[in-house]
Amino acid sequence: MVDPDIDAPSVLIIGGFLTGPFNYWPLRRRLIERGAARVDIAPIWPMDWLAAGFVGLGPLLTRTGLAVRRTWRAGGRRPIIVIGHSAGGLLARLATSEVAFQGRRTAVAPSIGAIVTLGTPHRLGATTTAWPAHPGHRAAAFLERHVPGTAFAPQTGYLTIGSSFVAPTLDRGPAIPPLGQRAAGRVLREARTALLGAWDRPSPGDGIVPEPAVHLRGARQLSFDDVLHGHIGGPWYADDAIVDRWWPVALEVWRDAIRARAGAPPDTEGVGPFARNDPSG
Repeated sequence: MVDPDIDAPSVLIIGGFLTGPFNYWPLRRRLIERGAARVDIAPIWPMDWLAAGFVGLGPLLTRTGLAVRRTWRAGGRRPIIVIGHSAGGLLARLATSEVAFQGRRTAVAPSIGAIVTLGTPHRLGATTTAWPAHPGHRAAAFLERHVPGTAFAPQTGYLTIGSSFVAPTLDRGPAIPPLGQRAAGRVLREARTALLGAWDRPSPGDGIVPEPAVHLRGARQLSFDDVLHGHIGGPWYADDAIVDRWWPVALEVWRDAIRARAGAPPDTEGVGPFARNDPSG
């Protein structure tokens, strides 16, 4: 049996749209420095994401499920922490579903002690857009029907992390030259339009995903006002100072889930000043 007070978790990182494992090597190093027993990165590459635009997320779901099981086995068959960045958070939740998605079912919830999502657009169904629904919309709609909210709590914990920082007005955090601000702002705006279409109301966010879209009802929730979505511009969710804000909370969520599996009461001492426990999502 896992003793959550002494055992460090094994971690799997699932990257976001058009990223590759190399984008998350710094995050892997930072988590190991902060006590993770091992950190793996799901082998999903930019070309895989491009292919998903034509065939859907089914093949990526299979790859995600296999990655979860590999990390779980390598970590001594102890429940792991899965960290999903952006669309990677949707894949993490799809992998837990007991209902087949696009003919594929991995059902790995028993192997996952906590799902942590960084800027994941969980509420894509709340967008209004003239563009046809893309695979992310279809996945979010499926999740809302079959794996809503914190479906596997308390045996699996959930932590959703978002931002109310509005790009390209980068008036907080590290200084960025004007040309860099314009380039970052253009990339973020185009990516936001491609991923989300038009959100149904103006909302602050991380430059791509509006803050109201990132939180799941019933999850532990963290919202920051100085964090960007991805790897351009910064600071972003995986920078050193930002990881220090959410990693201790992720450990608490994971440990509470391990305690729930053992029939023990959750830790009620709190998780620090950055937490916002708002079940309204």
